[in-house]
Amino acid sequence: MNVLLKGMSRYAILFCITIQCTCCSKTDSTDVVESPPVKKVPVKVILDTDMCFDVDDVGALATLNVLADMDEADILAVCYDEVNKDGAAAIDAINTWYKRGNVPIGIYKKSLSSPDSSPYLSYIAAYSNDIPKDLELVPNALDLYVKTLEAQPDSSVTIISVGFLNNLGDLMDGHSDLIARKVKELVIMGGINNDDFNLSRHDLVGTSEKVLRDWPTPIVISQIGGEILTGETLASTPTENPVREAYFRWFNNDFKGRSSWDLIAVLYAVRGLSYFSLNSMGEGSLVNGYSYGMKEGWRSYITKELSNDEYAQILNTLLTKPPKTAI
Repeated sequence: MNVLLKGMSRYAILFCITIQCTCCSKTDSTDVVESPPVKKVPVKVILDTDMCFDVDDVGALATLNVLADMDEADILAVCYDEVNKDGAAAIDAINTWYKRGNVPIGIYKKSLSSPDSSPYLSYIAAYSNDIPKDLELVPNALDLYVKTLEAQPDSSVTIISVGFLNNLGDLMDGHSDLIARKVKELVIMGGINNDDFNLSRHDLVGTSEKVLRDWPTPIVISQIGGEILTGETLASTPTENPVREAYFRWFNNDFKGRSSWDLIAVLYAVRGLSYFSLNSMGEGSLVNGYSYGMKEGWRSYITKELSNDEYAQILNTLLTKPPKTAI
């Protein structure tokens, strides 16, 4: 599964202009990171993460912060769908490193079946953050979702779920009209067929079914990333960087490349079809036997337009980019 980084690769980037004219050009991948193919209004994002067991959630939040530094994203809130006591502090520590310690954080306050442990969260939670020790003082994720969505223009918010769907399931109970008005797109990191992690663990497969069946706006599923290895370049960043520390601890005090499922979901959600195609054919399924049909503008999934090496280079460049000096 190891992917060998090949340095400065060249590739074709497909993008659509408003008048539906499609252009294709060869561009150095570093240039793409610095100058995205299409300059857009920043994407308004709520990130929903299970940052705990795997480290690609950390990479996803770092990637989102760097894209915000580049005026491509506006981070409205981060919601935590695991129950680890250090989760909120770790999220805030990463945002604080990127000069966004004021981004609201909400946590799931119910119980979860067989909650995960983490090899790195306690270390990251020791970095600078202002999450209170008493987690009762941290906002409930559901309340934060409602407050955040109500304050945004209609059809303007992209929700990126790189964890479990429990927060989103709760939001659907009594707030479907709010979702329909305010959410432009929900991007879910998960397997299209019989996902055995994000869409099923903690006895949440029924919740996943509810979201996939009844969520009132378009859903795009991102399952790319298993063979796109990133994070080893964090060794070159300062030791004060909590993202560096997370990858170092996850690999038992070493730096290696980790699968980039969550980072790819963020990259698509912010940069759209710059590096991907959208497929609305076929159907998906869950481990409980539920199946759902793909339909254009309703339920779709992304496919790759670049090589694994090219995606890795784009993401590693973002991961190692220092925080913007002033926000």
